[in-house]
Amino acid sequence: MDALTRVPLSQQAADALLDAIGKGRWEVGEQLPGEVALAGELAVSRSTIREAIRQLAARGVLTSRQGIGVFVTSATPTDGWDRLARLGAIAEVVQVRIAIESRAAALAAAEHDGSDAETIRRALAERNTMADQGDPAELARADIAFHRAVVAAARNELLLALFDSLRPRLEASMGDMLEIMDVTENDAHEHTAIVEAILARRADRAEALTRGQLLGLADALRRRS
Repeated sequence: MDALTRVPLSQQAADALLDAIGKGRWEVGEQLPGEVALAGELAVSRSTIREAIRQLAARGVLTSRQGIGVFVTSATPTDGWDRLARLGAIAEVVQVRIAIESRAAALAAAEHDGSDAETIRRALAERNTMADQGDPAELARADIAFHRAVVAAARNELLLALFDSLRPRLEASMGDMLEIMDVTENDAHEHTAIVEAILARRADRAEALTRGQLLGLADALRRRS
């Protein structure tokens, strides 16, 4: 593969990887080299390689296995209706999250105690740490765990039971979203602001910030479709 010198680099990197796969450099089921090796070969940053992998994962070419690496799942990308269906399914889950989590944030601001506050702080620190590590599955797990901590602090058993019943789907949907696009820009700041509003007992602000953060994800999904 030739070094890349023009923008957008992530798309060029994705095209270069897809071309190499198509030519048989890596067979279906085979593991790709690590991000550092690929970044060095293509003369781009690791974040560019990470975004290229996300793009190809969204097209069904690659898959990331937690703690193992990235593997080739197909030499032929899937696009069109398959991609739109996947985006639509994620968008539906985001809309449900808006309804549950924005109201839960307001209730948590009013109802939380010191133990809840500590749990929320720990969950925030873990999710923000995962956001820096680039593992979609781990970030999805940590993100949903954080939002569950907020829902638990709302002191509404039915709301928490509803969230828990949806939790596997929420994690899977978040993982899919992170495979498709990078949502980490300003992400830690947005979640930190939500926590600050909750702990300051500013219910209206906590609700508005949570709704705004999730609506931002919905808008990003619409732009991808």
